[in-house]
Amino acid sequence: MADVLIRNVPGEDLDRIRAAARAQGVSLQSYLRDAMGAQARYLRRQEALARTADRLHGRPGVTDEDREAVLAAIEDAHESRAGDLGGSR
Repeated sequence: MADVLIRNVPGEDLDRIRAAARAQGVSLQSYLRDAMGAQARYLRRQEALARTADRLHGRPGVTDEDREAVLAAIEDAHESRAGDLGGSR
């Protein structure tokens, strides 16, 4: 793993971040590492979405009827799974 040094962080910002870490019961280092991990995951998702958009560029869109059919099938699957697990939605 690499180490990171961040210079010139405004004191007010650092105080807020320290307070947030303390409120979660974690160290400042752990809090910031988690925040960096969340940002990296976000960037990976954005890159994947951009690749998908590039692949789909120029292709015809999905019809409203097909979209509704897919969403209904997903909802049915969720309800079925909830029933299998003994719950309801």
